[in-house]
Amino acid sequence: MRRLTKFLPPALGLLLLAGIGLGLRGFLRNTSLGDVFAAFAATPVPDVLRALGLLTVSFCIMAAYDLPGVKFARRTGECPPLPFYRVGLASFCAYALSHVLGATALSAAAIRLRFYSHWGVPPAGLGRIVALSGSSFSLGIATLLGALLLADPGAVPLPGDMAPPLLRLAGALLLAVPAAYVGLARRFDSVRIFGRRIALPGPRIAVAQTILSCLDIACSCAILHTVLPPAPGLSYPVTLSLYAGAFMAGSASGLPGGVGVFDSVLLLGFSDYLSASDALGAILLFRVMYFLAPASFAGLCYMGHEFWIHVFLRDGKK
Repeated sequence: MRRLTKFLPPALGLLLLAGIGLGLRGFLRNTSLGDVFAAFAATPVPDVLRALGLLTVSFCIMAAYDLPGVKFARRTGECPPLPFYRVGLASFCAYALSHVLGATALSAAAIRLRFYSHWGVPPAGLGRIVALSGSSFSLGIATLLGALLLADPGAVPLPGDMAPPLLRLAGALLLAVPAAYVGLARRFDSVRIFGRRIALPGPRIAVAQTILSCLDIACSCAILHTVLPPAPGLSYPVTLSLYAGAFMAGSASGLPGGVGVFDSVLLLGFSDYLSASDALGAILLFRVMYFLAPASFAGLCYMGHEFWIHVFLRDGKK
């Protein structure tokens, strides 16, 4: 049974991808690969430069992603003092590589384990770092989508016609998640869930964790929006809502980088605004910039770290 369950996430991801592919058949029927690459190459240079600037900011956010978790572990005495360059290295490599390796939570935890255990962080401290880093994305998604639904329900393209009051109610419920998290962190040191006691980081760390995640999602979505061709009605809030849904679907699929699922959900969302070739060209450029470029750089950093350990630190000293 255990052997079967480990294949369940990728199998569900492939089923999800197949279902989305059926929905995209008509949209992609008259689109050739040449049209896609032509749209890719037609992206204005100023837009590419702006996207590269945003990518630089995104790199900095990736490097800071572990700071709330490290601060939490330090506060409880379960982490030795670590210079920022070490935290940034582990955070950036875990973030960038996990998105292309698949099984994001597991691969990110494994990469963090490799770095932080070598630097003397005990298992309890590592658990706090992994827990906060792993939960940040959900807090950011809930905050941004909740704010979008409250402020402008029409900016979130959903199937069917839902009344604005219902959408605003959904936004309020989403915003209640991070608000409850910060509130609990303010009042309690820990909570008991399903019989297990879970430590809480305190209000300042909880707020910092949520803000950092919101900045991460907003910046990465801005990269995509910058390389999209202009289209009536395709505002940044619309792109943000589509991006959040696509990223969640891609992460839930368990496939490396959400390949196919992430792209297909975006294509379905953009079908009301852009031609298939224009949408695919922009998504392809975003893939190269946001997934492949950081992952390639993170892979070099990881290999350099391993080379340093095995060649210059043979005696095991840190």
